[in-house]
Amino acid sequence: MKPHFRLLAVFAVAALGAMRCAAQSTEKPDVRAEAVQLLERANGLSMSPHLPNLERVDTFRVFGGNGGAKDGVFTRVVVQGTGRRDEVTFGDYHNLEVWNQRNVAKVQTDPLAPREVLELWQLTPIQLLRFDQSDVIRAISDKAGEGRAARCIEFETIHGEKHEQNEFCVDVKTGTLTSQKFGEALVEYSEYFPFANSWMPGKIRYSEAGVPKMEIEQKMTELKDATANVLEEPPGAWLGRMCTTFRRAIGENMPQPKAGQGARSVEVAVRGMVGLDGKVHHAVVQDSEGRPDLEPEALALIGQWKFTPMTCEGQPIEMEAEMILHFVGR
Repeated sequence: MKPHFRLLAVFAVAALGAMRCAAQSTEKPDVRAEAVQLLERANGLSMSPHLPNLERVDTFRVFGGNGGAKDGVFTRVVVQGTGRRDEVTFGDYHNLEVWNQRNVAKVQTDPLAPREVLELWQLTPIQLLRFDQSDVIRAISDKAGEGRAARCIEFETIHGEKHEQNEFCVDVKTGTLTSQKFGEALVEYSEYFPFANSWMPGKIRYSEAGVPKMEIEQKMTELKDATANVLEEPPGAWLGRMCTTFRRAIGENMPQPKAGQGARSVEVAVRGMVGLDGKVHHAVVQDSEGRPDLEPEALALIGQWKFTPMTCEGQPIEMEAEMILHFVGR
């Protein structure tokens, strides 16, 4: 995955500590113990103890709001201990990166990958997650879907004022993860296949509020011929090196939206390139939590943000970043 990190502009919010304690008191230790055991087993089944040289191919289809669809392909070739080759094509976007030891060669049509490509990278090969202190296990129940019996963990994730109703389901027979639901976002896994003493999903479906967003078909095979040309630098590539000493960008001026009088707070995520001049270039909204009306204001504010640029080996560099704007009471 390409270098990426998040710049968070953190501002104080009400913690609701008493409510959090009350929520925790309703959780039964034996229920949490079973939930952790189910999820850890599912994680373990999809974690190979030793990965060989491999080739992975993800063909994906993104569904649009107007009923249209757009197809894409992502391939990854890994030569263990040497490097990897990643290539993605989605519409007019094309990105090819070859990593060889600490060197990187890159060819791309745009400095920012489309949001759909980022979602693909987050969903594949499989999301392995764990419960933490913000998760309160509510119940574990048996459910059936598509001919498979599943054990489903219902839990609530609490971050300050935000309470999200979530669910993980695992296959009763195999122990593999069948679905994970975060709020209105649902990821479903099926058609598992064996690879390197692990089980990987051959099909992944992603939807929001019941509306299909993406379908992915995934294949992984052992790479028998790991010859040198697998990691050959593509013609016309930009060449660089992986940083051994890196310093993130430091905010100098990061104005936030004015607070409103409403009861809801919204976080708008914006992606962009922090340039050598410390300004954010090529800014696009990554997520506005269903509030597109806030996006113009968010982009206008990001245009005012200023950073001390990131550095690699002590030299300023341009790099992608994700920034969060907090719309309080909006």
